[in-house]
Amino acid sequence: MIRFTLLLLPALLTVGCDNPKKRLPDSAGGPEEVLVVMPKGHWESEPGAHVRMLLEQPMQGMPQREALFRLAQCRPEDFASMLQTHHSVLLAAFGEDSSGVNMLRDAHARGQLLVRVGAGTPEAWNALWDANAGEVIRAFEDHQRERIGHRLKRERDAALASSLRASFGIELDVPGGYRVVKQDSAITWLQRDRLMAGGGLEHNVIEGLLIHRHPYTSDSTWNVRHLVDQRDAVTKERVDGPDPGSYMIVQRGFEGLDLMPTGRAVTVDGRFGYLMHGLYGMHGAKMGGPFVSLSTTDPDGKDIITVEGFVYAPQFDKRPYVRELEAILFSLRSGQEGRP
Repeated sequence: MIRFTLLLLPALLTVGCDNPKKRLPDSAGGPEEVLVVMPKGHWESEPGAHVRMLLEQPMQGMPQREALFRLAQCRPEDFASMLQTHHSVLLAAFGEDSSGVNMLRDAHARGQLLVRVGAGTPEAWNALWDANAGEVIRAFEDHQRERIGHRLKRERDAALASSLRASFGIELDVPGGYRVVKQDSAITWLQRDRLMAGGGLEHNVIEGLLIHRHPYTSDSTWNVRHLVDQRDAVTKERVDGPDPGSYMIVQRGFEGLDLMPTGRAVTVDGRFGYLMHGLYGMHGAKMGGPFVSLSTTDPDGKDIITVEGFVYAPQFDKRPYVRELEAILFSLRSGQEGRP
């Protein structure tokens, strides 16, 4: 595997000897989008097919197929002006003497991640891309989550932030519009209900956040089944569904299909964390959708803090909602007041 090179470019560029330093423009581009800069002939042949196969692979934990990213493409000679300010760029270079994968930040715009993949031949490029695509995908995901996180800081609900600091000793960048559905010693349940236009009609979209704390007993905690069992125990008692007697559950399977969530280790607030993506449903009611869960230890290592987000939006793609919920979860950090 090729070693990545990360280059951090200054946000101020010197243009000519007599010109003052020119500030880079802000990055732009659609949400969840990656701009692929690649010659048209390669885009329409194997290199383009390899890129689409991996960047448009299905997101995990979704009720229907939704790609990881939306892709836009331009030729290298067209990569100028506004296109150069795109926030997430994959630049494919061919016919060069040396192969390499380089990640450049703020190359043409502030808040931009440009990943350059170069190789001498299309065949060598395909092999290099396939070997490194996983790390490139993770880099784009992290970068786009950071972009959303900057927006969330501006939209943060100060009253909710204060409540979470007092109740759980944590900081979380929850945007405006969320209300407290339930808050007790076991759980805080926040929810935002919005009417969103689609197909000429307005549809209700529900976004929820669940925050709960548990004693940290051993490292065996960090596995999907344990965390799913723990989540189900909490939601059965605390998260009511729309019908009498209904409650939230994790979807583990359906007609022989394995629907258990996927999980992986991450870093959050400088500490070990465990991230899960899966599907939730309602026992006793017809309601469900994707959820994302992030668990980590509190600073003293005695408790596990779990922050989860879920969405109900049957008439819409779920990717934008899940991406924002992920950004909220990754804003988790220790509060100033500590554990209550």
